[in-house]
Amino acid sequence: MNKKLKCKLLTMKKAIVILSVLFISVSSFVKAQENKVTYKFGGFIEFKSYFDDYRSRVSRYDHIYFYPLAPKLNTAGEDINSTNSLNASVATSRLSFTVSGIKLLNADITSYIEADFTGSAEAYIGMLNIRHAYFNLKWEKSALLIGQTNHLTMVNEVTPSTVAFGAGYPFNPLNRNMQLQYTASLSKNAKLVLAASMFSGHNSLGPAKAQAQAGLPNLQAQLKFGDPAKVFGGLTFSYKLLKPRTADAQNNLISTTIGSYDINAFFRANLGKGFGIKWWGIYGENLSHLGIIGGYGRIDNTFSSNSNELLDYKYDNIKSYSTWLDIDLPSAKNFSFGIFAGLQKNLGTDEMMDKTMASGDYTYGYYKDPNLVWFSRISPRIVYNLSKKLIFGVEYSLSHAQWAKSTDMTFKANELHPVNHNNRLEFIAKYSF
Repeated sequence: MNKKLKCKLLTMKKAIVILSVLFISVSSFVKAQENKVTYKFGGFIEFKSYFDDYRSRVSRYDHIYFYPLAPKLNTAGEDINSTNSLNASVATSRLSFTVSGIKLLNADITSYIEADFTGSAEAYIGMLNIRHAYFNLKWEKSALLIGQTNHLTMVNEVTPSTVAFGAGYPFNPLNRNMQLQYTASLSKNAKLVLAASMFSGHNSLGPAKAQAQAGLPNLQAQLKFGDPAKVFGGLTFSYKLLKPRTADAQNNLISTTIGSYDINAFFRANLGKGFGIKWWGIYGENLSHLGIIGGYGRIDNTFSSNSNELLDYKYDNIKSYSTWLDIDLPSAKNFSFGIFAGLQKNLGTDEMMDKTMASGDYTYGYYKDPNLVWFSRISPRIVYNLSKKLIFGVEYSLSHAQWAKSTDMTFKANELHPVNHNNRLEFIAKYSF
């Protein structure tokens, strides 16, 4: 064996020894940080049945309720939307799986995945729909979450206790997305939460890739103060950027984007003797990604020197606000009581918009029921807790809606329909495991 070959073999042996030592060291380090790993399966079976006496905007076997539709009169002057409807669903039943007990990088790591059967769209009702899928690294005074979970405007500590689906939706938002979320404890009762998220199943209206094409995640900052068991509140600030088009019909590059912001405030207080109050509100532009009235479109170019519709053009957002109040009342034995109230209003745009229409749709705009001026709901509830595992509940909801017969070029009402309403009675039976 020549000298060079011996040197190479010695070098390889040294490398193997070093790698083995490193592997054993890393393995020992990982094992030293691991506690007892725990696995937890969970979920619930939820049966819901609901009756309406007026045709309304609904989704997913009607269990997602929005608001009464606009009056629709026939030649005899009768409102054909004044009709009854009864339906039921188990699609909101859930499955979840949690893994905890691992410690890496001096952080306690928890992973969580949860799904229901509502599907990702109306056509997929009954199919598994991923709600949450993330892992969370928690240090002593900070945490980093990576994966899909609730948008920061869905405040976990301030959520209505309604029987109806969505915990107050659409007054309370519904949005889960892929994100990086960092939480820092500023003091015992103060936290700062920062998030950068990309839309997944809950997109803004308009082209599905508008956010991706803009190249900027939805940026959020949230401050939380107090103790949720006593008095708690906070603020959320959010900004998103969309780029609806990248090129025109002649393949000229498009550079125009449209940004929008929103401000959210929330509060809760436990007043003792079974009384509790929760309040939440948001004001912003194009809140359609949260399931709230909104949208955006092209600014009218009537008075512009550039009237070529194929070229780049500017956009404006519809502004709106949504707010709700939820009150928990004293319990009586196994019965608990509460009442929910919500209001949402369309505030229109600042600029005059291009309202050109083709085949019933706006040619240059993406809007959610822009003729809806406002709608409201009040919902008293009774819940019977047979145990922590099995509950039955009944909720009555009275919903009102004000629709415009026509709107001006800023989507503000010119002429109004009479205010209409729907009565919904909802029953729930839920078993948790």
